[in-house]
Formats: sequence, C-alpha cells, structure tokens
Amino acid sequence: MHAITRHFVDINGRQVHYRRAGQGPALLLIHQSPQNSRMWAEMMARYAPHFTVIAPDTPGFGYSDPLPADGPRDMAAFGHATWELVQALGLERVAVFGMHTGGLVATWLAWAHPETVSALVVDGYAAFTPAESALYGDAYLPPFVPQWDGSHLRWLWCRIREQKYFFPWYDGRAAAAMAIPPATVQATHDAVMDVLDVGDHYRTGYAAAFAHNDHHWVSQLRVPSLIVFRHGDPLLAHMPRLTDLPANVAVVEEPGSIPAMLQRLDTWLPATLAAEPVAPAIVQSPRADHWQRVLVGSAAGEVAGWLRRGQGPLSVWLHAPGSAPFTPADVAAEGPLLLVDLPGHGASSETDATLDVATMLAGIAALIDACAPEATLQLSLHGAAAAYLPGLAAHYGQRLGKAHLDTPWLLTADEQACLLANLPVTTVDRAGGHLGDAWHWERERHLIWPWMASCAAARRLVDAPAPARVHANVVELLRLGPRLAPLLAAATPADLPAQLRQLRVPLSVSAEPANDYQGRAAALLS
Repeated sequence: MHAITRHFVDINGRQVHYRRAGQGPALLLIHQSPQNSRMWAEMMARYAPHFTVIAPDTPGFGYSDPLPADGPRDMAAFGHATWELVQALGLERVAVFGMHTGGLVATWLAWAHPETVSALVVDGYAAFTPAESALYGDAYLPPFVPQWDGSHLRWLWCRIREQKYFFPWYDGRAAAAMAIPPATVQATHDAVMDVLDVGDHYRTGYAAAFAHNDHHWVSQLRVPSLIVFRHGDPLLAHMPRLTDLPANVAVVEEPGSIPAMLQRLDTWLPATLAAEPVAPAIVQSPRADHWQRVLVGSAAGEVAGWLRRGQGPLSVWLHAPGSAPFTPADVAAEGPLLLVDLPGHGASSETDATLDVATMLAGIAALIDACAPEATLQLSLHGAAAAYLPGLAAHYGQRLGKAHLDTPWLLTADEQACLLANLPVTTVDRAGGHLGDAWHWERERHLIWPWMASCAAARRLVDAPAPARVHANVVELLRLGPRLAPLLAAATPADLPAQLRQLRVPLSVSAEPANDYQGRAAALLS
C-alpha cells in the first residue's frame, strides 16, 4: 500500500493543495466540479504502484485558493493554473487524466503543452453547444447563500440527491431521467460536504464548463489521447459530437462503466507511458514574506495552518474547537503569526484520531515546531481552546512568553453534562435532517447558553448571529460528526479554572460582559 500524502505549494501567492502517492512516471488526476482531490483516493491507490500519482484541488475547490477575482475564470484560466502547478512541481513530462470539468482542464493542458503532456485520458468530455450553455447556466447554478433559518442546507441536500435522478437536476421530466443507481445516504452527505467546502464558489467551475462550447482543442490534440464515454454518464450523449479527430485521439464508448474503464486503463497507461521518466521528488515552496499555507504530519494526522513569517515572537492563534478556523482575513495584528487549523477542523480534518487533549496538543505542537522551532511564542486561545493552554505551557516552558484567552468556556460538571446531552444529531439522515439539526444548534447556542437547560434565564439578550458565521461553524460541526461530543467533553473539564490559575505564564483574558457567562472569565484574573 502506497501512502497518500498531502501538500501545499505556493504559486505566486496562491496556495494550491495536492495529494501525491507512488513513484514512477507522473500521472496527474483532475477532478470534476464541485468535488476535489479526495474523489481520487481509490484511483491513486490503484495506480501508485506504477506511477507518481498527483491529484490537485483545482482553483477554489477543496483547500486550493480560487483564481484571482479580477482575472478570467474560464476553462483556459483553470487550465493555465494547472500548468503553473505542473511547473511548480518540476514535472517535465506528465500524463493527464480528467473527469467532466477536469476533462476540459486536462484537454486544454494537452493542447497547449504537448511537449510536456505525455498522454491524455478524459472520462466524459463535456461537448456543450451554445444553446446548452445558455440553457444550463443560471438554472443549473443558483447562488448558494446561507439563510438565517438554514433552508439553504435543505435545498443543497435535495439538489445533490436529485442529480442522481435527472440531468439537468432541475428537470423532472421522464426525458431527463437517468437510469443509474441513486446515491447512498452517505454518498449524498459526502457530496454535500464537497459543496460546503467551497460555498457559493461551487458555481465557478461548473460555470466555466457550461460556458465552454468551442471544442477546437480536441481536434488539434497531438498527444496520445483516449476519450471515454461511459454508459450511465449523461455526457454519453455528447459522444457523437466529437468528429474529424486526428488519428492519435481515440473515442471509446464503455458499456461497463467505471470498473471496465479502469481495466482498459490498466493496459493502456503502462503501454503508453513505458518510456516516460520517473517524476522528480517533491519540491518545497521557498520561504515567502506573505501568508502561506503549511501542512505537517503529527500523531493527530496532517495538521494545517496559515503562516506569516517575520521578526520577533511568533503569535499562535487557536480557534475554538467545533468552530471555523481563522483565516488571514480575520487578522489585523502585525508581525509573525501562525493560525492553526485544529486537528479535525478545516484542512486538518482528514484524520481518524480521537480528538482528546493529548492528541490536540500533539498536532498543535507539531505545527508550531515545524514553523518556528526556536521562536518565543505568544498564544491566543479562543473559546474552549483554553483547555489546551495548560498542556502547551508545560510543553514549551520558558519559550511561552505570554498567553491570551478570548471568551473561554469554564463549566461545572453539571453544565458540561447538559452541554453534551444537547449536542446536535450526528447520524447522517436519509432526508438530510442532520444538517438542519446542526444549523439550529449552532444558531441557538449564540442565543441561549448551550450548557443550560432551555429557560428564560438561559436566554442571552444579544444580536442574532450572522448567517455566514453560523454557516462556517456548521461546516465544522458536520466535519466532526460523532467526534464532536468527545472533543467538547475533553475541552471542558470542571477543574479548568483551577488549572489556569496555577499557570506561571503571563495571562490576559477578554470577554464582553454579554459573552462572559456569570463573569467567570473576568474572575480568572481576580
């Protein structure tokens, strides 16, 4: 078994995430919209024994930054961004496989850079016509905007489910019906999470594909190319549109669906790439003076963060467990700064580790030590992340110059029990009800102390939280799933106030009176 590792590379200040496995000639896998490189796990495992398999998140999907807002966002722009990644990774020769939207990106890459692309495989080429571009555009891609009542999540669940019944998904006529198996409940949930990863940006990749109806790239390909149209794929209807192609381009109808296509590739790829060179080792991004994504391995899995280098002590920000990680947009402070995606959250979410305090500390420390192994540290811990301060203080000793707690959760044993008993449902529901439950719990915890039984005394007289804020935190709750309860149980021990008072590190605490339950945060310094 060849391990799949995850990496970030800095390309002119845009952070690009990719996965890598195996050794041999380079094989680049480009995902469809609105998914990301996670979709390629099985295929990477299949071909890693023979190739260096690299699967990037295309711009704006998964963990990769989007294309610049002031530049083009058509298929050529997605293709050029992928070409920049090929260059950044030092790949002098690479075979490219793309599915649907990814197939268009892959085709552009082979057309524009035949000296580098050794072979092309497309699973479902989207040969849209101008009429289809006009028809699908707005109807297929309504804006995805968080609503105060969480109704956008119900819509998303139904939308993802429906796409397995009809193409386009909004056309319920028998003429648009697809004879393919409906998605399982878990598969629907996973596809929903892919959209939640990117929000309204889900429309960008789709829109580029739907708007692309000039298909001269295919007729001008000069590399060995295999274009496959599978039965059950709605793009099978596009197969007759690819005509007058050069001899090096084979168009194949595959009745056996994905397994049969992969069996075909098991023969075609090794034969086509037999003389290709082994891909070079991983290229490390140079140190940069701007915000840069970082990712390191730890006992908690791979832990990610945002790093801004500079002179002086390193400020480390830990977001509240169960809430969205910080991003550079959240920061006004100057100087070197590390924003940690806590294990189980954000780009650090791909772990099966139990998220107890020891595991969280191991992940946090691994990231800090990789970024600044000797620097003096200043910690800023938010919400229930206060529980990690005693362990970090013990681990770093004199290296920890000072610490700040922002609105710490300081609960009694009874309050902790109430909190845990009323957490949102984490079992994936056939009708998507778990999405709504997470939404309403997250919204209401801003309006009612979540560790008190619902009553007038528990009501917080504060502004309603912004839907965008609730939404970002709900995404993290859904990522955590059944690990949410043990995560919060570990982060809210009844003796935490006593532990914090015993620390010898200089400590400051902040909490607006309306957010300081019974004045407990302010009392820490008394």
